[in-house]
Amino acid sequence: MLDAPTTAFDGFAAALPERQGSFAERGCAMPFTAPLLGGARLRRSPLGRAEVILPALSGRGFYVLDWSACLLHCAPSLHDRRLWLLVCDQENPTPALVRAAAREVARQGYAGRGAQSAADAALRQQDQVRDGVRAALGKRFAGVPGAAGILGAMVAVLAQAGVGPGHLGNAAAAALPQALVALEAFAASLVVWAEMASTPQARRAAAVAQGAARMTLPAADAALEALWQEVEDLPARLAREELRPDHALQRLVELAARPDWLLDGWPTICALWAAAGPSGRQAALTEVVAMLPIPPKEADVWPGPRVDWDTLMRARRVVAPAGGGGGGGLVQLVQRNETLRGLAP
Repeated sequence: MLDAPTTAFDGFAAALPERQGSFAERGCAMPFTAPLLGGARLRRSPLGRAEVILPALSGRGFYVLDWSACLLHCAPSLHDRRLWLLVCDQENPTPALVRAAAREVARQGYAGRGAQSAADAALRQQDQVRDGVRAALGKRFAGVPGAAGILGAMVAVLAQAGVGPGHLGNAAAAALPQALVALEAFAASLVVWAEMASTPQARRAAAVAQGAARMTLPAADAALEALWQEVEDLPARLAREELRPDHALQRLVELAARPDWLLDGWPTICALWAAAGPSGRQAALTEVVAMLPIPPKEADVWPGPRVDWDTLMRARRVVAPAGGGGGGGLVQLVQRNETLRGLAP
């Protein structure tokens, strides 16, 4: 990510809370390839307009722009324009909707051949997970009153999470469990890198990024476990008529959204770190610290251990650089960001 020219963004600085109240307020991570749109999020404004939220590279504050301002100041790529067209009219944008749109844009070749191949592979794998989920649910809910009417919808809801380990359609191949594995690997890599970092400032920045990852991991894991447990319990509850089928489906939708929101934004960070390699990771850490997906207060009542995000955000303000990250010119950064689309399809 590059710092935008001060004159270009002066009018878009917003007095947003550093930690929002809800995920809808925080918005969905948008995997744009334009360097000036690094870390961008899409949300609906209180008036219903589509807004782009950009974190300041310093980690202090946000810019709020409409798409016309992005076109004027941020040089969005063809990939970014196509992605925006697919998602900007969504009344309630979600990470799942953005992920599906981003895969479709990559599949169409807008981010290069590497991202296109990765998107094709991800879609094939998703189809395999969906087939496994369908078979597992068909077996588990066979003969359960009312289940046949919601089975197809349940498959769609669980396609990103699977139905839990140890079952047909093992969850390990699904998108969200894979994102958890990547986040765990990122956190472990930070520990190793920090031991070799050349400056105390770099070590402190690594500790902040690792802290955010380590605080997210148990929350996302608990959210997935709660979803899988609900799937496990549903047949008996439906058979006892404790739940109507439509209420059961709505419950699954709510539970499946939680790990997706908690992990939203992390795949791009993990890909950025992996793509940087040992020689580029100090520069990459600049972007990582600015882009850390801090969960809003809504997540505080979800399953998982209670954690102190306020302390971590104070630490981020201390270690966040004043500017500079990313390294390279605009063309090189666009190419790098297209590579990230291949690593996080």
